[in-house]
Amino acid sequence: MFNLLITFEPSEHGWHETGKYSFDHGRVMEYSDDDESAVKYRDNIELRRELPCLFSYEGINEYGRIGRISEISKRGSNVDLKYSLDPRFPAIPIHSEDTYRMFGCEGWEKNRTHWAVKNIDLFETVLEIISGWTTPIADASGTRMDELWGDASLRRTRLFLSHRAQDRKSVSAVADRLRERGHKTFVAHDDIRATKQWRNEILYALNTMTHFVGLITDDFHEGSWTDQEIGYAFARTDVKRIFVKLADCDPRGLASFEQAAKSDWDGVAARIDKLVENDR
Repeated sequence: MFNLLITFEPSEHGWHETGKYSFDHGRVMEYSDDDESAVKYRDNIELRRELPCLFSYEGINEYGRIGRISEISKRGSNVDLKYSLDPRFPAIPIHSEDTYRMFGCEGWEKNRTHWAVKNIDLFETVLEIISGWTTPIADASGTRMDELWGDASLRRTRLFLSHRAQDRKSVSAVADRLRERGHKTFVAHDDIRATKQWRNEILYALNTMTHFVGLITDDFHEGSWTDQEIGYAFARTDVKRIFVKLADCDPRGLASFEQAAKSDWDGVAARIDKLVENDR
């Protein structure tokens, strides 16, 4: 079961990371499933706080975000809510009629601002959609995915470059060479905009990468973030992992489970490109 909350457009009136929203009472429970498990949420509005939420927009070629409702209250003819979006989950491109149907939407429902309860496993559906992101069929233009990774990001390999901060200049040069070879890259100090919460952006990149690249230097494992990023990469079974030794230090911990390639800074982009190609 999940709450499906649709509003008009992704503008200043749309869904923010945290905020408030108000639905006309007549649009609450529109298009909800009629089976017994959904009816109780119609009769008891407070129960809806227990359900995960998909916050989305009218029409296709938009996107949805996973989140939660923290408060629900009635005010005259309106139902007010407070909510938050979950930074651990990426934006979900809703790029076709088929995608909307996976969330239980039919007909004109996708074109109407409303709040429905669907008897569908939200997270299983999201995972099914995410598993197809590496195929060149989706359009994520205008979404958060597009903003972080760049135009047509769903059509490219998305490489998360894990590294120590003091190597930032060398890693930026590697990222430039990889982009010349047709890859999308994420380098935290280059790709996070000044107005963004950097922890959320790193989590978003980890959630949407197709390949994790650990650039192993002598002090790589001295950084707490690098080891946490490796752990995240191992937790995602759909991600390819690449480790490249740029010094004499061998990978440690989980990274030691996989054979590391060897390279220097000048040749590492070509080495990564070849390893990615071999994985396809």
